[in-house]
Amino acid sequence: MTHTAKNLDHLVNGVDTQRIVELATNMSRDENYGKFRFRAKNEWINCSRSRTVIKSFYAGNSEQAERIQVLTVNADQPVFLAGQNTAPNAVEHYLNALVSCLNTTVVAHASVQGIPIESLDISAEGEMDARGFFGVSEDVSRGYQKVNVDIRAKTPADEATIGKLISFSPVYEMVSRAIPVEIKMTIQ
Repeated sequence: MTHTAKNLDHLVNGVDTQRIVELATNMSRDENYGKFRFRAKNEWINCSRSRTVIKSFYAGNSEQAERIQVLTVNADQPVFLAGQNTAPNAVEHYLNALVSCLNTTVVAHASVQGIPIESLDISAEGEMDARGFFGVSEDVSRGYQKVNVDIRAKTPADEATIGKLISFSPVYEMVSRAIPVEIKMTIQ
C-alpha cells in the first residue's frame, strides 16, 4: 500500500493500520518480503464431495505457521448437479473468494486512509453455460462468462474512492483479467 495512516489511533474499522503500514514499509524496503506463496491441498471424499486443507503459507521471507488450527474448506455440488448439497461448489467458492477479497481490500485500504466504513455488503452472481462443463458443446466456455458484483456501502467515501480501493484486490485482478466483471455500487 502506498498510503500512510492518517489517524494516530491504529484501529480504524477494527483494522490494525499500524500493522498494515509496517508490512507495506517492509515490502517497500525489500521486494522479497512481499512475495507470498499460499497453498491448498484437496482430497476427494466421495460422490462430488471434497475437502481442502490449508495450513501454513510463505510470506515476509519466511514460513508463516501461526495458525492455531489447520483450516478446512469443503466442497460439494447441489442435488440438481448430482451432489449431496453439503457445501458450496467450486464456482460458488470462486464467487466467495472474489467478494471476500473485495471486502477485505476495501476495508483495509479505507482504514489506512482513515476512511470510516459503517457497513459494506458485497454480493456476486456468476453467469455460466454448463454445456461446456458437461461436454455438450465445445463452443461454450466451461467457466463463468460474466460476473456481476453489487457493492453496498455506508461510508463518507465516494464511488471513485471505493473504485480505486477495489483496484488493489488480488482476486478481483485475477478474475477481471480472465472474464468481464461488472461492478455496481450504492454508496450512502
